[in-house]
Amino acid sequence: MNPSQLKPYIIIIIEETHPFNFSSFVNLLNQLNLSFVIAPHPESAIFHAEYTNPDIILIPFDPNQSNPQETHHKLKQAKITQDIPVLWMNNYSELKTQTPQALATTLEALNPFVNRNTSLNTLPTDMTINSLKKQVQLQQELLIKLQAENQQLKRLASLDDLTQLANRREFYNCLQEQWQSCQEDHLSMLLCDVDFFKLYNDTYGHLAGDYCLQQIANAIETAVKRVREPEPYLVARYGGEEFAVILPHLDLENARKVAEEIQLQIRSLKIPHRSSPIRSNITSSLGVACCVPGEKSYLQELISAADQAMYKAKSEGRDQVKVAQGIL
Repeated sequence: MNPSQLKPYIIIIIEETHPFNFSSFVNLLNQLNLSFVIAPHPESAIFHAEYTNPDIILIPFDPNQSNPQETHHKLKQAKITQDIPVLWMNNYSELKTQTPQALATTLEALNPFVNRNTSLNTLPTDMTINSLKKQVQLQQELLIKLQAENQQLKRLASLDDLTQLANRREFYNCLQEQWQSCQEDHLSMLLCDVDFFKLYNDTYGHLAGDYCLQQIANAIETAVKRVREPEPYLVARYGGEEFAVILPHLDLENARKVAEEIQLQIRSLKIPHRSSPIRSNITSSLGVACCVPGEKSYLQELISAADQAMYKAKSEGRDQVKVAQGIL
């Protein structure tokens, strides 16, 4: 995501009772990509803070017409705002309609109001505009980092640990999404089962079995990518030694060709399987089904049809592709 699209700060602007033109300043805040809300008095700011969780409270004011001590006292007395940094700013009347560069320069030159008289020496340590901008930048960087970490967690949650393909949960999520996307158009899927895989594990051990599944997963992904990209698809580990492929906007005949490509790719691995009753290498059985999502078709029927086609391939000798009869 482009960092400029982020709006990490919610700034509360407290408007004093006297007339005040915020237009130029609001324009600048928008150019800095800051989210904000304008509150007419401290009580309103406290109310908004409860729902917006602001990062800073910005108070433009005229020291001759406002009471910063009273404002500060009210904000710090309220539990919801007592820990929120406050930025005091004067000379807002100098903000006029200017170019973005000139307006930024003007704002940059404004120093926070700090009255060093005894009557106002209780004001908090002020933050400069530069400090505010630095905080915005840090907040943006933090949000980008958190967003990347969240995406990584989501990605890991959707993957099968062994094969790094989509897991069964992600398969169902994708199938439901494509069911909506393919209304009145073809949606195909296929299921692939590794022939006599239990015998393979018994013969070569589970570590070899895991490596075998990883190679097959890569072979399926390679085959589908070769004939399908740039069109959308999903390859998933359906469970155990079974794999699934979702092929949106693809009819039955072309889905069968994808299945045959997968079968050839798995054969080309030439993974030895001396315990197989049919071949000396690993083979696969595949079932293909297709539907046109609509009022008279159901998602579970598509899965069931592919499953039945796959078991027909297994029951009739394995190492082959079977297609469900017609379009559901």
